[in-house]
Amino acid sequence: MNDVKWYMDNKLTHQLHTSERKAFRACRRRWDWVYRDMYYPIVTAEPLEFGVAFHKAMEFYYEPRTWLAEHYVRRDLALVAFRRECESQMKRYMKLNQDPDVEILQNYQNRIELGLNMIRYYCNEVAPGYDRGFTPVRVEVPFEVELTDPDTMEQLWCKCSQCWKRWTNAANNKKITLRAESSVDIFEPWKGLPVTYGGRLDMLAQDHLERYWIFDWKTTARMLDEDAEASFLTLDDQITSYCWALAKLGIHVSGFVYVEIKKAYPQYPRVLEKKYKGRLVSTDRQFLTNEKLFMETVRHADMDGWQMGLYDSYLEWLRADGPRFTQRHQIHRNIHEIASAGNNISWEAMDMTGSPRVYPQPGRFSCNWCLFKQPCIGKNMSEDYTYTLSSMFEKKKYHYWEDEQPSTE
Repeated sequence: MNDVKWYMDNKLTHQLHTSERKAFRACRRRWDWVYRDMYYPIVTAEPLEFGVAFHKAMEFYYEPRTWLAEHYVRRDLALVAFRRECESQMKRYMKLNQDPDVEILQNYQNRIELGLNMIRYYCNEVAPGYDRGFTPVRVEVPFEVELTDPDTMEQLWCKCSQCWKRWTNAANNKKITLRAESSVDIFEPWKGLPVTYGGRLDMLAQDHLERYWIFDWKTTARMLDEDAEASFLTLDDQITSYCWALAKLGIHVSGFVYVEIKKAYPQYPRVLEKKYKGRLVSTDRQFLTNEKLFMETVRHADMDGWQMGLYDSYLEWLRADGPRFTQRHQIHRNIHEIASAGNNISWEAMDMTGSPRVYPQPGRFSCNWCLFKQPCIGKNMSEDYTYTLSSMFEKKKYHYWEDEQPSTE
């Protein structure tokens, strides 16, 4: 059974994702409960998944088929896509919650307004300058590639209980469709399902030198500090693994562009009822504005104060250290980094799909926010932790990235 593409076409693979790799490295016990026992936290559905809706807007704004249209046309498409996604999410929420609280509905409306203003600002003020030299190729790009042993280059296979269940379900429900040219024979001794690596790119684009770049959108409440924090992106293995996966598919990527978009937008500053230190326009440094909107307000409300230089220091602060609403980090990846990422993924896959020893990996900070803290302590104390798991978590039939449930469910 060496026709891996046949297995992919029939969705019969053991597919690994970045989230599972990080979970495996962080704590094997938590990884085991989530990715092998399928315990997921019981959460209350939200009327608006903001990140999902914002990604939908970016998908339409950067759609290659409309890229040559005027920017305001693409902006309006993004606004419509965002609102439609919000409405779709609310409909799903209403099916489960017939009479939501007024506070929930008001929060939903506030988040819609926030998203629409963020999109307007990004499309009108940011993207026209940032996007020079880049052309979208595809948006929301799913991928799946096979994993091989770095030493022998042989395909990795998995015989875990999930793979066996997926295989037998497909056989019992006659979902397996053999092709005449396929080398797969379902009557051979079962050797497992091929191990693959999957994910989804926000956007694949080309620059003016025809180099490929992966774009990743992140909405955030707090922007990364350029000097102290953004350096971690040089070690980030998620996007590097995406570069490797595309290389396996014949697309050689130069690196990635990490796009941060703050969950806020610049607003006109407040005009005071009476002057404070000779100024009629507020210079509160906690207020989210920018130089453009501030100057428009000053010219309209306090031209004399501006001509007297009363706003010079605040304007200088806005230019140098004022609120940032978006920033991009463009990170290169060379051939060696990409190849090393592929080896690391395969070695981790071999550890995960073999017979890994499962044990807790406590951390001073990580255990504080871990949702599995209570059953973990119970297991350490030889208590009935399974009751805690079944009451606090939902045992699912399929992982979050799978498009549909198995046919027998």
